[in-house]
Amino acid sequence: MMRKVCVIVTIWVLSLCPHLIDGQGKKFACSFNSQEAASIGFLPEYVPMEICTHVIFKWFRFPRFVGRQMLFDDNDKIAFSRLVTSVRQRSSTGRVVASIDGTGSEYSSASGTNVRRRAFVQAASTLLLELDADAIELNWERPGNENSGKGIATDRLTMVTLLQDLRQVVNAASSLIKGRPRELWIRGSIHPNLISSSYNTFDVCDLVDQVTLDTTSGLGSLSHAPIYSRSVTLPNFGSFAGNVINMGDGLTWIDNGCPPKKVLLGVGLHGFLKTASSSGRGFFGNDFFSWGAGDGKRMAYRELCQSFGQRGWSFGWDQQGLTPYATRSFFNGQSERLSYEDVNSLRYKMDLVEQKRLGGVYADYIHSDDIYGTCGQAYPLSGYIASRLQAIPSDIGFAIEWN
Repeated sequence: MMRKVCVIVTIWVLSLCPHLIDGQGKKFACSFNSQEAASIGFLPEYVPMEICTHVIFKWFRFPRFVGRQMLFDDNDKIAFSRLVTSVRQRSSTGRVVASIDGTGSEYSSASGTNVRRRAFVQAASTLLLELDADAIELNWERPGNENSGKGIATDRLTMVTLLQDLRQVVNAASSLIKGRPRELWIRGSIHPNLISSSYNTFDVCDLVDQVTLDTTSGLGSLSHAPIYSRSVTLPNFGSFAGNVINMGDGLTWIDNGCPPKKVLLGVGLHGFLKTASSSGRGFFGNDFFSWGAGDGKRMAYRELCQSFGQRGWSFGWDQQGLTPYATRSFFNGQSERLSYEDVNSLRYKMDLVEQKRLGGVYADYIHSDDIYGTCGQAYPLSGYIASRLQAIPSDIGFAIEWN
């Protein structure tokens, strides 16, 4: 009962503000993981459409073959329909994006032959025509077989062919209802080597409406990518050894012909927690990746802000990553390190969005924020992102960009 009251109060507070992004042309895509949201009692109707222009449904699991057809999971379809219904009831402008999750090998297989490609495109069309999605997003993980890609060498070519077929379906769906354009999105890597070897960025950006840049996870391990020209040396993960990566590398998409307005910068509303017995001082780069056993644990902001109320945490600011971090030690010799986002670190990322005139931001996940205001103001991170996007001047008056 108390949680329901908190949600009602939060929605009422948000409703006191004008719709923050409407008319500004900048997109704020809030991702929604139905399983994780359900585990904390966060229902689709709790998604704050007052600040989210788009809601990305994560995920549709990759469709499976049944005979010569490809079909999506029924449970995913039910969960997606609930989200669509909720958004339609509460917002006349909100859009819902159906994200299709797939490994490199799954997408390689689907795009590599005519029969499989037609089956995939037919399945994707049902998301638009039957489930009323406003957009389709391909979450094609690490295409190609170079630079730690998990697909095959021809992905760079077959990806374009698949997008061409999907573009036709999206255009056809857009023509059915006047004033109701549908869109095609793709999730993109920020690693410069992977971009050059696995994506034909010029053709990809010509075919899609948005490229969502995944800047919240390192390859092989978890970390927040630094921004601008500040470099992090990657650990030895295949042919990535010795390379450097930073959030600004994602702008290689723009350098290779992608219009800035088609690029959405990814922001993680969470932290990464690692535990180890080492007391090394480094946080980003090799020291971060090698510090502790295995990958880091993703920790929602709503959880970590409550954890900070416990004793023993020491706080710092990483000048290279431009993000805060916290550390604490235990009597058993173990230590914890937590890298996370706060309003101060988001300020640098929003500056980047404004300076580079990007199309907006997408956030993983909207329910990872402090949704009930347990640590203070409700939705402190996503609310800040929305307010910054609202404050960015319109692109009208700037030099004409590529369309």
